[in-house]
Amino acid sequence: MALQDLGLTSDEEAVYRTLIAQPSTGTDAVAEAARLPPARAAAALRSLTAAGLAAAREADGTYLAAPPAIALGAELAAHRERLQRAELAVAELVETYRTGTLDRAQRELVEVVEGVDAVRQRYIQLQLAATRTIDVFSTGLARAVGPGNTEESTVLARSVRVRAVIDQAFLTEPGGTENVDRSLDDGVRVRTTPEIPLKMILCDGEVAMLPLLGRGAEVDPSLVLRGGMANVAQALFDAVWERAIPYQEHRFDIDQLDTRILRLLLAGLTDTAVAGQLDLSARTVQRRLQALMARAGVTTRLQLGWHARHHGWA
Repeated sequence: MALQDLGLTSDEEAVYRTLIAQPSTGTDAVAEAARLPPARAAAALRSLTAAGLAAAREADGTYLAAPPAIALGAELAAHRERLQRAELAVAELVETYRTGTLDRAQRELVEVVEGVDAVRQRYIQLQLAATRTIDVFSTGLARAVGPGNTEESTVLARSVRVRAVIDQAFLTEPGGTENVDRSLDDGVRVRTTPEIPLKMILCDGEVAMLPLLGRGAEVDPSLVLRGGMANVAQALFDAVWERAIPYQEHRFDIDQLDTRILRLLLAGLTDTAVAGQLDLSARTVQRRLQALMARAGVTTRLQLGWHARHHGWA
């Protein structure tokens, strides 16, 4: 029975439940309702009274149950506290066992980086250490590394190939499109998707850095992964990259503002969101789109999107 987990005997639980259902009950009636011999019922009543779970009425010899929320709540809270202490002790033992049984090389496959400054420093170290490729997932607001404190241009100057997948959340942040344009000018290959799994940087396919708590979480703390886990991260990036839409890396023969409007629309933003990003009115965005449709000789936005992709407009 459930209350035995809180330290009651089976007789005590049966008697306590009887008192809850039948207040002001005498010993004989309790014994009958609980299906216990009178002597055992009487013993259970004495124990419950001593524990504060029941009270005897001297006037008529009956018993009353103490309110469960009060009588059992404190014991339940203490029980939870004991369980939490046990869980912490087990976790500590597991960590001691892990660090004691893994050799240094194995432990270095996973590194935990804590503190925003430490995360920023580790990110830049990974950038500068890359010799062949850097692959990046970007979403939302920059938490540790942004345009003002990145070494992206430095590694591009060393002919390191840099690819980035961005999502709509990144494009809708203040300055998001300007940051993308700057990366394109530097030589980064950029693609867009409605949503990416999480923030990540992957260098040379051998070292990956990502938030410990996954998508939508702060980058502090972060995990640095090597070996097989970095291979999994590379496979994830490659799969997302293949499905993502190119965010054109070249300049075209249409107005730069129109190019930016088309890019954002093809990335999935609404007219209102595009207008907000480019500091325009929604009406101006729609008017320029109408002009582009006339220039392309099409009558729908779907046709305009196809034309833009196949003629290098966006």
